[in-house]
Amino acid sequence: MAVVGKDLALITAGVPGFNNSMTVLYGGIGKLWYKDVYFAFVKPERYTYEFIKNNDYFTVSYFPKEYDHIHKVFGYQSGRDVDKVKETKLTPQVLSHGMTFKEANEIFVCKKMYMKQMDPDFIPKEVMDMYHDPKNLIYGQTHYLVVGEIVDLIQR
Repeated sequence: MAVVGKDLALITAGVPGFNNSMTVLYGGIGKLWYKDVYFAFVKPERYTYEFIKNNDYFTVSYFPKEYDHIHKVFGYQSGRDVDKVKETKLTPQVLSHGMTFKEANEIFVCKKMYMKQMDPDFIPKEVMDMYHDPKNLIYGQTHYLVVGEIVDLIQR
């Protein structure tokens, strides 16, 4: 079983033929408004952000360790410029709500409940310094918190 916040996963949103995925590490599982939820943090500069914003569902897919190499593509390249699925040779799979990949072994299917950009006034100064440092991976705008009700969990 994947460990949320430790193991890398792909967050995917969109519809067949028009979707995008990216590596996600920041997030977790919990309860909100009496529902089981998956929450993740996504930078608005990422192409996947647009798909999450414009769709009601997203998936978070975990893979066996032998697929760790995919995160070099999904984590550092943009779907605006590169066909990440083609690059990694993953097999897209359509679900009743959302998209995933046949190679994934644990998939959280989530219905978006909440999405809001993190307020810089409530982020510690040392973290905000990272958002302002072009050499840091989190450089740019603050992350969006995305919360989805877990409507299905697929384990294979």
